[in-house]
Amino acid sequence: MGKIIKRLLLLFIFILLLLGAAAWWMLSYIAPDEQLNLSYEQIDVNEKALAMIKNLKPELVLTEDDINNLIKKHLNEEYASGEEGTSHLELAQDIRLDGARFELEEKMLIAHMNITYMDRIPAALEAEYSLEWQSPNIVLRPQTLSLKNTGLPISMLETITIPLELPAEEVVTVREVQFLQDQIKVLLKLQLDLRL
Repeated sequence: MGKIIKRLLLLFIFILLLLGAAAWWMLSYIAPDEQLNLSYEQIDVNEKALAMIKNLKPELVLTEDDINNLIKKHLNEEYASGEEGTSHLELAQDIRLDGARFELEEKMLIAHMNITYMDRIPAALEAEYSLEWQSPNIVLRPQTLSLKNTGLPISMLETITIPLELPAEEVVTVREVQFLQDQIKVLLKLQLDLRL
């Protein structure tokens, strides 16, 4: 009888060790591969557009860095928890955004995000958004969401609207918006009032 209990105890310990190793492997697998943050530089799109108009070049070019800064600024304003100096944003209950990086791929935007679930489990998510122009905003519509190549429901994501603060419509109007490989080009039309 003692041998059976001893064998059952050893089997139980072995199963616990196996489960612990599997949990450790899973946590290390989903953990972020790169350190990301939510800091951004202030981008004055209006000033940038006016400078291009002054140079008689009626197009506004937003680089990948500009888009990163605009989205991070928007996220910080939208999801700020009110605590000054925090390095993360509360996206939903138990989900905290710790950092992000965005890549432009023509009409798509790839979002690399580091999150923490329940203040304990760090993970790396990747989301794809389609890019649309709805004057005067760039609209990001979720297409896919994955956790290390494992698909997740896109219902976990929201459509994001990034406002572009362009000069007043009396000065310029947007003629066309082109989503290119690593930039967004906003072609402007000058509104000249030639009345004397």
